Formats: sequence, C-alpha cells, structure tokens
Amino acid sequence: MHAKFLNTKGLAKYIEDYSEAVSLELKKGIQINIEKLIHKTFNTPPIVIFGADICGRLLARHLKLQNIHIACFVDNNLNKCIDDLEGLPVIHTGNLTSFPLESVFLVASTYIHDIFHQLLDLGFFRVLPTSKILQELPQEKLNELPAIQGGIHGRGNFKQDFVPYVVSNMITSQEKYLSDDLVFIRSIDLIITEKCSLKCKDCANLMQYYEKPVDISTNELIEDVKDIVSVVDEINEIRIIGGEPLVNRNFATIISQILPIKKINKVCVYTNGTVVPSDKQMELLKSSKIFFFITNYGILSRQKEKLLAQLKKYNINHNLQDAYGWTECGTIGQRHRNTKDNEYIFTNCCAKNFLSMTDGNLYRCPFSANIVRLNGMPDELSQSDGYNFRGLNNASHQEKIDARIKLKHFLYEKKTLNACDFCAGRTYGDKEIKPGIQTKKPLVYETYAPSLNTKNEKKRVTVS
Repeated sequence: MHAKFLNTKGLAKYIEDYSEAVSLELKKGIQINIEKLIHKTFNTPPIVIFGADICGRLLARHLKLQNIHIACFVDNNLNKCIDDLEGLPVIHTGNLTSFPLESVFLVASTYIHDIFHQLLDLGFFRVLPTSKILQELPQEKLNELPAIQGGIHGRGNFKQDFVPYVVSNMITSQEKYLSDDLVFIRSIDLIITEKCSLKCKDCANLMQYYEKPVDISTNELIEDVKDIVSVVDEINEIRIIGGEPLVNRNFATIISQILPIKKINKVCVYTNGTVVPSDKQMELLKSSKIFFFITNYGILSRQKEKLLAQLKKYNINHNLQDAYGWTECGTIGQRHRNTKDNEYIFTNCCAKNFLSMTDGNLYRCPFSANIVRLNGMPDELSQSDGYNFRGLNNASHQEKIDARIKLKHFLYEKKTLNACDFCAGRTYGDKEIKPGIQTKKPLVYETYAPSLNTKNEKKRVTVS
C-alpha cells in the first residue's frame, strides 16, 4: 500500500495545491446532511481528522496553530459521536456518504490499514497518514493532554506516561503497516494463564467459563514467541494477559526472556490491580520496553495503590484507568447466521485486530483464541480459525517464506471467522454495560470434544 507521508509544511502545501486544482464552482452548494453540520457549506473540500481520540486531539491542536482549518472529526465508534471534541463535531462513519469524495482525510489512528481500505471502498481517495506531523510535536505538547482528559473521549485521567506511549504506537504502526514489504504486527496478546483473581461474568476474554484454570508452561510460551518472531519483521508490542497475568508466579521470568528479543518493541502487562509483584520480580522488569496497564475496578482492585507505589519505586511506565467500554460480547453460543451476516460481524468488530496467541496458534481476537481453548465450538471449525506457527523457528528458509505469505493472508485477507458465529458481536458503538460484575461460579456453555490430533498438536516437548 502506498501513501504520502507529509509533515506539517508538506500538508499545508498539499492542501494549497489541491484547493487550487479543484473547481470551486463544482463545490458550491454542497452540504453535509448531518445535524451538526447541516448549515455548513464547503467552498473547498473539507479536511477531516479520522480518529476522535488522543492522537486526533493532538493533531487538531497542532494544525489549528498552523492555520490549517479542520472541518470535523470522524470515527467508527458511535459512542464518540455524542459530544464535540476540541470544539469540532464528531461525525460517525455511517454518514460519510454525505461528504464530497474530494474530502481530505487525515488518519490519526494505529488501525490505518483498515481505515485506508474503508475509505477507499467508499470512494474517497485523499487519505493521508499523520505520523510525520505527530513526530514534530515536542514533549511538552504531549504532556498538556492528560490534564484535560475526560468525557467519552478517553475516560479517566491518564497518567503522564500514557500519551507518549499512544503517540509512539501510532507513529510506528502507520509507518510499518503501509510498507508492502514488511510483515509488521501491531500487537499480540500472549495468554500466560487462564487463572484470574476476579470472575467477571461479562469478560470478553471468556475467563468466566474456565472451571479448572491453569498457567501456561513458561517453556512453551517462550518457544512460541521465538517461533512467531522468526517469520515477522517487527512486533510493536507483546501484551501479557490472562486471566490475571500476575497470578502466574513465573510472569516476571517470562517477560524477562521476551525483553531481549530485538524484533519486539514493547512488552505491556494488563492487570486488574489485585496483585502486587515482589521486589525480586520487579528487578526482572526494569526496562524502558515495559508498560503496565492497570484497569481500575474500584473496590475490586484492592491492591492498586500498592501496585502503583511499586511501579513508581522501580520507575516502570504505567497507566491507571477506570474500566469502561464493556459490551455484551462475553457469551458463547452458536447463532447459526449466514456467511454474509458473519462477515458483517467480523468487518465491524472492534477486536478483530487484537491478535491473540496460544497453543502455537495466532488468532484474530481473544474470543476466537479462548473459545478454542475452551472447546466451545466443533473441532473442525476451531482448526481453521488460527494460524499455526509452531516450529517455524527451526524451519527452512523456503518454509519461512511460505509461512510469511500465509501470515499476511491471515492478517489482511480474512473475511470472517468460524468463531464469529458463536459470538454476539463486538461492534464499535454497541450499548455499554457495567464492567466487572462478578459471578461466584463458572458459567455453563456447550462443549465439543477435541479430536486426538488436536490434543497432540497442543503438546510441546519440554526442554529441560
């Protein structure tokens, strides 16, 4: 995929040249048929920021200082289209058919690959990444944002570490995703345990269904990471998850063995604030590549203050944010949809790029990964949902080339998953529910017996 990477001066020149080239007579009278913009007439094609969140806000502020007029924000999430942002309306992508096809879209999101194709499919052709512009911003500009967080756009007060982290992710993702030659993965969720210190009945990762949860073997996890790394050019972040990853007593050892891998930029730990690592464990985590995400469930996150103190003591980057954005997507059960409906579920899923890794397979989302672990759908369906990479570290050169081709198809060409038919759906803008409601017992679901071949494939020889 080819795209123009412009800095601020380049963008200004692009807009100037483009505005002169467009016949203004053709544009007179064009109106956006949207409530918030119903009275606005564009004399020139509008400049729009795609992404109503942290990077979009920074971009809008910066371009305003450069006298570059932004018409509005656009976002896929209906919940973000309620209030204005930075004094600008936020328009849902469902209304983009009312925009002139000559509109200029500035993409302020890590998911630039999907957004590019989404806009191109709608007929828009002026789509620009913004990584070069955000690279120009000085650190003090990034530090201004946390103090004004709130509302639907980034709920909770972010820690100062968080904004540079988000901007860095977006810059890296935009530059790498748009390279046709690279196999770049933005993030992989590494499931290191099924155990959790909470039992949330609506958990999107399906932890509420595990009756006898176990930790995953340290050796298996490290070997699997080496296998997947052998066929990619770069992984921006490995996300250590569970369950509650800190429940696995070997979590620090696992992370310490991942940190030196050069193809992995960051290691992020997602925790619920119920467990505090020991000093011995913290010593293994002292690295600029580490970032802790603490989700605050109120009184349930009973150790969050002690955890924060421990992270500050060891100078580890972190963020604490209230739980939000939960929807009713944590139920298992076959829906018997047709292919077209399941493709719609997948296309509009907000989690379809949350790659999850377990048992030597890569899955497109945590639901898919865990429904397979739980034997929650028939074996013949489970086997075709994942990308099997086990053993690739020791594969031949040609085998790795073939594996890269298959991986690219898995990352970019999937239309739907078999797991989609067992999922309620997880669409941007779904009605939100109260997060963290607890259940005393594991929830009941229909299980399917795995085949003997599947059982054998899940086994890895332990190296002593």
